[in-house]
Amino acid sequence: MTVLEMIDPATLTIDANVRADVQLDKAFLASIKEHGVIQPVVAHRGEDGGAHVLYGQRRTLAAVETKQSLIPVYVVDSLTEADRLAKQVVENDHRQALTDHDRAEAFHQLSLLGVSATQIARKTGAKKATVDSALKVRANDTATAALANGMTLEMAAVIEEFHGDEDAIVKLEQVADQNPQGFDHTAQRLRDDRTRAALIAEATAEVEAQGLTVVDEDVSYWDYKGAMARITDLRTSEGEPLTVEDADAAHIGWSYLGEVRVTYINTDWKAAGFTKPGAARSGKMTEEEKAERRTVIENNKAWDAATIVRIEFVQKLLKAKTTPKGALKFVAQSMGSHGYTVADGLSKHSGFAAELLGATDEYGALTAITSKATAKHETNVLAVVLAGFEKSLSRASWRNPSSTASHYLNQLAVWGYTLSDVETLITDHGNTETQETVNTETSSTNEAPTPGETFEDVRTGEEELIAEETGYADAS
Repeated sequence: MTVLEMIDPATLTIDANVRADVQLDKAFLASIKEHGVIQPVVAHRGEDGGAHVLYGQRRTLAAVETKQSLIPVYVVDSLTEADRLAKQVVENDHRQALTDHDRAEAFHQLSLLGVSATQIARKTGAKKATVDSALKVRANDTATAALANGMTLEMAAVIEEFHGDEDAIVKLEQVADQNPQGFDHTAQRLRDDRTRAALIAEATAEVEAQGLTVVDEDVSYWDYKGAMARITDLRTSEGEPLTVEDADAAHIGWSYLGEVRVTYINTDWKAAGFTKPGAARSGKMTEEEKAERRTVIENNKAWDAATIVRIEFVQKLLKAKTTPKGALKFVAQSMGSHGYTVADGLSKHSGFAAELLGATDEYGALTAITSKATAKHETNVLAVVLAGFEKSLSRASWRNPSSTASHYLNQLAVWGYTLSDVETLITDHGNTETQETVNTETSSTNEAPTPGETFEDVRTGEEELIAEETGYADAS
């Protein structure tokens, strides 16, 4: 049963509320002071007989602040604590969007009451993945503090992901504060570094278990002239190849293909009586050459991380309800200027296009997507074109910038993608003309569809022109 009562706001009790920061801005207080509380607060009678606010914490506090004597209150039958909190989340989001911190705190309170993540999602209308992420963040003090300090839930979840790695957390906090647009790239780079370190540590343990010494110097570089040599470069006194058993050390590195590489070595092959066919290497690397090598290594790592972030962005772009602005024009211009790349998207990388659209890379996947009655044809065409461009990129792209790579990356930037530093080596080197510039320059002509036009719009326009021409011929 619900009863409308006029109650002194100072006598209302406000229990635990999902909103951590109650924002009583000047405009809101001025409105309450002048007009009073128009939308009734909702409360229930507690065991003490007092009215406890269910919904309307801000209105109640503003009424007290502006010294309102009475405000309208709907007094309802008591709700369970879990339902009360869940309904507050929904109500507060409708009235004034909750912060990620507020929402995480609400989910946490619900979980403490024994409500499962699935039930929380159902009660509040949140996605299950969001609830899971919020609960993980709330269970970690560092991530919770980051969330309270203004990080988004997604950023705080990354902080939780790197729990225990203080250096990584410091770096993430700095990026979040100084360059939030680059946060995803930094996070992925840290993930890659962590994975690489774990694999190298595993390989190191295996090598040491064989009784071999792990050396830091990579003898495979052209300028190495020390006493060590790879066993693959050595021969016995009889000219026979060496085996792993002839090694007494190993170098553990990271290959160009992104895999752990173990190089087995003999640390003093001359003393061991082995021979090394071919001329000895001579000359030392200059400091410039050493610096260039370090740059290549760092940029290759940065490129690997950026590739993951970039593909994730493209997948999200294609999941949107509508194709991005200017998509049709981008497809048309790509066909005209980068036809081989577009063709590769269909002939060589249709499986990857299906992956970008959320399916798996297998035979017939793209056919299944495009043949659906609900298929989004513009999006599917765009996915094929983007697949061709994405697959045209590699680690060599930043060292040899091309107009094709620049065209692709600049368009992604127009659609909201944040280019990493290594990707800007391509866009800064090549054609930096963005799709927005092209749109502006061609907007006065009728030769291409306007930005945002769909294939359906083009087809409709053609039909209208045909009808007009037919009508004109009949009138003549």
